[in-house]
Amino acid sequence: MNEITLAIENDSVAKMKSLLKKGIDLNKPILIGEEYDLEDYDEISPLFYAIRKHVSLEMIELMLAEGVDLYAVDSDGISALDMAIKFKHKECIKFCVDKGFELNTSQRKSGITPVMLTACFSDIETMEFFLSHGGDFNIADKTGMAPKDYAKKLGQKKMLEFLDEKGAKFNIYPNS
Repeated sequence: MNEITLAIENDSVAKMKSLLKKGIDLNKPILIGEEYDLEDYDEISPLFYAIRKHVSLEMIELMLAEGVDLYAVDSDGISALDMAIKFKHKECIKFCVDKGFELNTSQRKSGITPVMLTACFSDIETMEFFLSHGGDFNIADKTGMAPKDYAKKLGQKKMLEFLDEKGAKFNIYPNS
């Protein structure tokens, strides 16, 4: 593990500030798997790594103050909000929404939106938050799937029940 990943893993704002004084680049990807001498390893931005490790908002704000772009997406169109949804980093989800992230559009090739992704991970609390902030549970992605379709396809029974109670519709599955 390198010094940046250690600072993130320990959510050490003080260590990160020290590294920044030494001139580290928070826009340079972190190589996951490099420490195991793998031939193939994944690249991840320090911001996405921090979100995945549930760092404090103080750490995220420090990274942003140092020039990290909250709105940048990776080569697959995945955003900071998508990463926060996947790893259920509630503070970061709210932070991203407060910073103006769109809930009903996507930069992903598939067109999967944050609302759809939330249905996939069956996070009812986040779904309620999104719905209260203008999230649309009936919008479809490029394959025609809506959030309720994703919940059914992935066997997310509680999310399916929640969406049904809210009046969500299937887009590709029969509404029976």
